[in-house]
Amino acid sequence: MPSLDYDPSRKALYQPELRETLLGPGLSEVQLALECARLAYYRFDEDGAEAERLTKALALAGFGAPTLFKHPGSDGEGFAAVDAAGRGLLAFRGTQPDRIGDLVTDARTNTAAWTLEGGRGKVHAGFRNTALGLWPEVQDWLGKTRPQRLIACGHSLGAAIATLLAVPARAQRLVTIGSPRVGNAEFVAHVAASGLENTRVVDCCDVVTEIPPALLGFEHLPGLFVYLDRDGGQHPEAAPALIDADRQAARRDYLGRYAFRLGTVLIRDLADHAPVNYLRAFWP
Repeated sequence: MPSLDYDPSRKALYQPELRETLLGPGLSEVQLALECARLAYYRFDEDGAEAERLTKALALAGFGAPTLFKHPGSDGEGFAAVDAAGRGLLAFRGTQPDRIGDLVTDARTNTAAWTLEGGRGKVHAGFRNTALGLWPEVQDWLGKTRPQRLIACGHSLGAAIATLLAVPARAQRLVTIGSPRVGNAEFVAHVAASGLENTRVVDCCDVVTEIPPALLGFEHLPGLFVYLDRDGGQHPEAAPALIDADRQAARRDYLGRYAFRLGTVLIRDLADHAPVNYLRAFWP
């Protein structure tokens, strides 16, 4: 069973940066990617102490000082770092509800052509705008560091940006948590043809993983799909029947235990989106 407790609080959902880091030596690539997806929420653009906090957290896992990315036009942010072995991490920040730029990005659900570095298909226009805004800084970092192996990661909006930039950045691996759908079938086929190793983790009822809806032509990337059940158990390539039954039980349980407690998120479909409720499954 997970050593981190399930956290239904609004603080866990809306301020994931407040929790201290879980980074340390000997972590797997998935653990590194998942925690760095959360660390991208550190408000390093607002506070020098937060930038130093990020640097210290990454050092615990053997990574050097991060390079910070910011696109003022969309309020997109992220960071990159390299360890002594030349392994690079590229992490993008998800939606922060007090940032109007993030909310505007999420709301732009019309599609636009994706042509960056030979890309194909159509993608969510808001995600596209943020990814293109961040790309020059990411490209500059890549040219200077040339990591031997690159892992792209993110949570929520950050997962969408990582999905868009993983192939242009020539990443070997993509790890996302709470990812929305990003593009159409042509975009998905283009990413799949690149050989990118993709791991997509979905926490039980997380509603963000179901948007934008498939009926609008959006699809998830192929690759390893890991479903986290209501107790934090991992189910690689879980069958739809298992997922449906588990989600129904999770919603009933949440309604009775958490929904009406002071300071908690009202419904499990939102509470499950909190990064810590993903991380708990990977820190046994």
